Amino acid sequence: MASDVGIANLALLKLGKPRITSFTDLGIVNEIFAEQYGPLRDVLLRMGWSFSRTYTALAALTTFPPFQYTLAFNLPEDFIRLEWAGPAQNYGTLPPGTTQVPLTVLGMPGANLSDYNNALCQDYRVVGKQIWSNIGTPLSIIYHRRVTDPNEFDTYFIEAFAWFLAMELCETVTGSNAKFPRMEQGFNNAISQAVKFRSLENPPTTIPDDTWMLARISS
Repeated sequence: MASDVGIANLALLKLGKPRITSFTDLGIVNEIFAEQYGPLRDVLLRMGWSFSRTYTALAALTTFPPFQYTLAFNLPEDFIRLEWAGPAQNYGTLPPGTTQVPLTVLGMPGANLSDYNNALCQDYRVVGKQIWSNIGTPLSIIYHRRVTDPNEFDTYFIEAFAWFLAMELCETVTGSNAKFPRMEQGFNNAISQAVKFRSLENPPTTIPDDTWMLARISS
């Protein structure tokens, strides 16, 4: 079973330092890891790992953004990073309220201007601890959560996290930056391996059809 102290000891092993038995024991190294372990874990989680990916739907608040967006939603308490936001709908179905492909002619036979944009626009944006959106409610999101139980960590995350701790705390723990280049190289190699195997596990992603494609299909 993985443990926070075990991951810290992996980092200390890479730095050539003695193991610790607890973050709460007396000692400067224990204090350093007790203070930095959680924040550095969250920094690494923001890269977006498969084990931290979470699906949920948010209800709109009764207070509204001042302009540009029409709805506001509170982010989940364990929010780390937003991956996607949009209306809830099944694969292969038209958006809610759409009964047929709209074809606006406007003097040009076959022209479909239903998704014409005359200005820069973003459907949603993370603002502080909220999402502001024009999509509607409920808002479906895919986000990465704060995972604190090390038994939920991916094995490649554990290895990368140990190198990351060793790299970030190298000078503080050893009193020198001499080992920093090797810690940095170890971290970069661990991330490369994690990306390689994570990408092999992900299914292919289909590109959604836009109104141009829908108009071509319906003609």
